[in-house]
Amino acid sequence: MVKDKLCISERRIKILDKLAYIRKATCCELAIEFGVSIKTINRDIDFLSRFAPIYTKKGNNGGIYMLPGYRSYEHYLSNEEECLLQQIIPYVNCDQQKIIAGIIAKFSRRSANY
Repeated sequence: MVKDKLCISERRIKILDKLAYIRKATCCELAIEFGVSIKTINRDIDFLSRFAPIYTKKGNNGGIYMLPGYRSYEHYLSNEEECLLQQIIPYVNCDQQKIIAGIIAKFSRRSANY
C-alpha cells in the first residue's frame, strides 16, 4: 500500500506502471493499494484509457487490463545497457546472439510501440 498521499498525476502514473507490469488488477485492489475510493480509481482508469491501451471487463474474471505490447518507460533498456549488449554480441555463439538481439528488440526505447 502506498504510504504517502500522492497527487492525482503521480497516482495515475503509478497505476499505469503497475498495470504495465502485472497486466491485470481490480478496482478494489488498486483502491486499497493507493488509499483512495473505488470511484477515484474508476475516474483514473477512465482518464488513463484515453492515452494508454487499458480496458475493463465486468463479471467473471473481470478487472482492469493492459493490452500486450504496452511498456512503461522505466521498463526500457538504458543506453548503457543496450550498448553493452551490442558490444558482447560478437563474443557469444549464434543462438546466444539471437537471444541478445531479441532482448534488444523487446526492450529498446527505439523499438517501443507506444
